[in-house]
Amino acid sequence: MRNQEKTVSVVIPTYNCREILRDCLESVRSQTHRPVELIVVDSCSTDGTRELAEQYATVLSFGGNAAHTTINARPFKQNWAHTKATGDYLYWFDSDMRMKPDTIERCVHALESENADAVIVPEESYGEGFWAQCRRLEKACYNRNPLSLTDAARFLKLSVWNELGGFDTTLGSTQDYDLQLRLNDAGYKTVKLSDCILHYEGRLSLKKHLRKKFIYGTSAMRYFRKYKSRDGLLSRQFAVVRPDFLSARDLLAREPFVAAGMISMKIMEYTAAFLGLLYSQVHKEDLQAYVGEGVAHS
Repeated sequence: MRNQEKTVSVVIPTYNCREILRDCLESVRSQTHRPVELIVVDSCSTDGTRELAEQYATVLSFGGNAAHTTINARPFKQNWAHTKATGDYLYWFDSDMRMKPDTIERCVHALESENADAVIVPEESYGEGFWAQCRRLEKACYNRNPLSLTDAARFLKLSVWNELGGFDTTLGSTQDYDLQLRLNDAGYKTVKLSDCILHYEGRLSLKKHLRKKFIYGTSAMRYFRKYKSRDGLLSRQFAVVRPDFLSARDLLAREPFVAAGMISMKIMEYTAAFLGLLYSQVHKEDLQAYVGEGVAHS
């Protein structure tokens, strides 16, 4: 399976995540594939995140104020960081994720053996507390589907990334879904691994989780407007009871209490996102305000 010639650039955005970052970085360091270029792009952390990352990676700084640490600023941050990547392949990763030792090797093999351009790597969620268990079950339902509407490639050829122009920065938190749709529209081939990475939810706080969904909602209208002409896409992609849940009824039946909590959490998520959408329409939030001249530096 091994192809040890192609360089893979792994880009990890960070902000005040020292407590969970070491496990993430160690998982990248332990990859069976070589060579790997590891780039951490940090938004002026104050908890020692940068100092820890410097033990493992090239660390770049992004941002000069609190606005540059928000969720909706991520596509700006990622687009800029990816201009620094020099590998043949690009993998954007999060600080709360952990790779298995052969994850990158499997991604490279999938691209080359199937003549593909991008790879979807499923996420196996884990953590402490009831709400983390709800997220675990939700992700398990998505992973059952060979190509779920929630899937979006994070591993792809750098040349393809450059051809597409990176993330659409007007979309905020929906940039992943948008990039996948643009990959599809441009005729690029995407494959999905059968194996998962690990996504650590910690002790999931419902309040913080819903706050994040509220922020997601503030940029949702741009995505809706962009894809409103796609027949049935939005209704299927953002349904409370998704097709993935229906096709994984046996998983839900095994854990009825957790399944009920999962559906309740989805309803609360959409409520929070809808409130965020209303807020954005009242305040006419402009995503371009998140970045300006000279906010990024090495």
